[in-house]
Amino acid sequence: MEEVILHALTVGSPPIWEDVPAEFQATLAEMDRLDDEALWGIVRGRNTVTEMARYDFLLQKNKQDRMSEAERLELTRLRSEADQFMLRKAHAAALLRWRGHPVPPP
Repeated sequence: MEEVILHALTVGSPPIWEDVPAEFQATLAEMDRLDDEALWGIVRGRNTVTEMARYDFLLQKNKQDRMSEAERLELTRLRSEADQFMLRKAHAAALLRWRGHPVPPP
């Protein structure tokens, strides 16, 4: 217990997730229980080329105002997934830093 208290005094509290949108809070709360290896996997994770190409394609169509309703829904879903992906990566990096690991910037 003394080691935990000294660590908290040295580096501060672990990252909190209460300030993020409600839709992402449960996901971030679950991450607090992951081991370091799982967190590193999240930090190093990447979107596939196919996912990024589809997202870029829909963004272009949106700029040209040529989207179907199904494409608009898909873009909204992809945007939400991208937000959650980046939030998970950032939270994993913050947890690893709090646990004493050097985490390079993205």
